[in-house]
Amino acid sequence: MGARIASGLVLASAGATAAWFGGPWLAAACGAAVVAMSYEWARMSEPHALMPAFVFSLAGSLGAVLFASWQHLHYAAVWLLVCSLASGLRRRSITHFVETVGGAIYIGFPCAIFLWLRDRGPEGLETILALFAIIWATDIFAYFGGKLIGGPKIATGLSPNKTWSGIVAGVLAGAAAGLGCSFLFQAESNLRLAWLGIGAVIGFTGLMGDLFESFLKRRFGVKDASRLIPGHGGVLDRIDSLMAASLLVGAALAFGPRTTALLFGSGL
Repeated sequence: MGARIASGLVLASAGATAAWFGGPWLAAACGAAVVAMSYEWARMSEPHALMPAFVFSLAGSLGAVLFASWQHLHYAAVWLLVCSLASGLRRRSITHFVETVGGAIYIGFPCAIFLWLRDRGPEGLETILALFAIIWATDIFAYFGGKLIGGPKIATGLSPNKTWSGIVAGVLAGAAAGLGCSFLFQAESNLRLAWLGIGAVIGFTGLMGDLFESFLKRRFGVKDASRLIPGHGGVLDRIDSLMAASLLVGAALAFGPRTTALLFGSGL
């Protein structure tokens, strides 16, 4: 537990600092993350062909991060897809092809979306800080809520330790964090309820991202993506919730680009 808390605080501090300064600082942080995650995915999905799997995934993910740092998200998606398909052509079955292509996209696209969110407009920093607050609150309360309350398991075949009480505690914490963000960013009072719902939805999405990562690890027969982070496992194990939430927020803002202007008041 001590190692888990210490490494969590270090990672949270580094992530918040990089997000605050943005630009090359956040791009470098995302680049470092995709290097680690590309290795972890190759290690899980293709342990007997680790190097080519790692190289293709890394090339696609780093290119996507680079394009996203220039706000060229469409180029990031195209480059990532090309590299993913090229890597998938190495595989000899449809299932393995889908695993390779899907895995490379799973690694690179959330990081590209995350960078795009930070620099997409004047509310970029507030968007990222709200994401951090909601996901961190959700993860912490889901973990300790499940430990302290216990009760029925969600899916023992996927993750033997996850409980419904943890899910409920996490979603409630995400909703509370969303409400807190509405005060922090001085949103209009009539938007408090919207922030409450946003926090709950983002928190639930993050928890489902964590459960999906558990499914992938069971699929490949590993306990953790790697042992890079003491007490947590791998980078994929640590930021799976944030990756899922970034995709959700990115999709929402693609269809409602002025949403953040409505949700945030005078900001920081």
